[in-house]
Amino acid sequence: MGVDALRLLDRMVGVPLCWLVSIIRRIGRWILTARPLPPPRRILIIKLSEMGSTVLAYPAIEELKREIPGVELFFLVFKNNAAIVDVLEILPSANIITVDYGSLDRLLISGFRAMKRLLTERIDTTIDMDLFSRLTALLAFLVCRGNRVGFHRYNDEGLYRGNLLTHRVIYSPHIHTSAAFMALIKSLFESPDDEPHHRGAIDPAGLTLPAYSPRQIDETSVRNKLAAAGLPQNGNATIILINPNSSDIFPLRKWPLDYFAELCQRLLTALPHGWLVITGVASEGKDAQFIRDRVQSPRCIDFTGQTSFRELLALYGHASLMITNDSGPAHFSALLSLPTIVLFGPETPRLYGPMGHKHKSMYADFACSPCVSVYNSKKSPCTDNRCLKAIPPQLVLKEALALLPVQTTESRSD
Repeated sequence: MGVDALRLLDRMVGVPLCWLVSIIRRIGRWILTARPLPPPRRILIIKLSEMGSTVLAYPAIEELKREIPGVELFFLVFKNNAAIVDVLEILPSANIITVDYGSLDRLLISGFRAMKRLLTERIDTTIDMDLFSRLTALLAFLVCRGNRVGFHRYNDEGLYRGNLLTHRVIYSPHIHTSAAFMALIKSLFESPDDEPHHRGAIDPAGLTLPAYSPRQIDETSVRNKLAAAGLPQNGNATIILINPNSSDIFPLRKWPLDYFAELCQRLLTALPHGWLVITGVASEGKDAQFIRDRVQSPRCIDFTGQTSFRELLALYGHASLMITNDSGPAHFSALLSLPTIVLFGPETPRLYGPMGHKHKSMYADFACSPCVSVYNSKKSPCTDNRCLKAIPPQLVLKEALALLPVQTTESRSD
């Protein structure tokens, strides 16, 4: 299934079901005596989509583990996003529960299996990090009769997903997403009646990520693949990663391919010993081929579809810099402290900038930006991303050279 089909399903099926179940819940609360909420011990975190946002959720999940020693965590995620949960080592791999939306049949079958598994786990708390998804709100209600934490619209127009939460948190579009996720965790330890949640300051600068160390098997595999592609193994090459892709959730985030091609030409001219490695999944190989056809240099390598996720992270450890669209790799690189330039346009770095200090967010800051948000399901009316076209390759080149290690830029200018 495509992303638009998932959005349509969530709206057309999720909204009426949320309304109906909310009515049933209200009637039940009139008839039945309310039971006290259980202490959180077996917690389900729901974060189906967006691997990059899962990285931003890491500090909040670690805070949860600190507050509840011995807590048993479960994580519900789309199958193609599960790799980042495994890498972050948030919880045992056996507790990662996946849903496959490759087709409607797969979605229904895998969804049924996930629901069956969760019903047997006696979940007492759910934390829904998928913002305003209706189907995740329904799922949380069905598998958990205890604490249910998530974002609630309160007086906002739109974004209806019923009244199925016990801890309803205000979503603020003015704070970094890592802080918004932390607000969910903090609200769990507040009285459900003390609304709205969470009323308190959260400083994103104080939130940190783990340092990822690639496995030796992945290091060896990446070195062999780089050598096979012709990259010198004498240690003199400066590797710059180029990620011209973004997820299919929001393709408007892509900087123009001809801009990437021009930037690559300028980088190879400025860095005679520089090597460019284009990354992405196999289906994005055509973009890499477009760039290589323009650049016409053996120092520009196509690595799309040639690495596993862990090998990709190992590749980050060999690089001096990455230049990427606003997408998951911008956040993955923070796990290895890789200096990164992130190109923003329809979305804003104020909400989704990578964590840490080794990145440079480039943003034209148009009056119409950001044109996507949770309020429009991240679906923009724009078909011409001039906000990204306003960032010229020569300006990105300047920032790239400034972020490279001093000794690298000095030796390349000799």
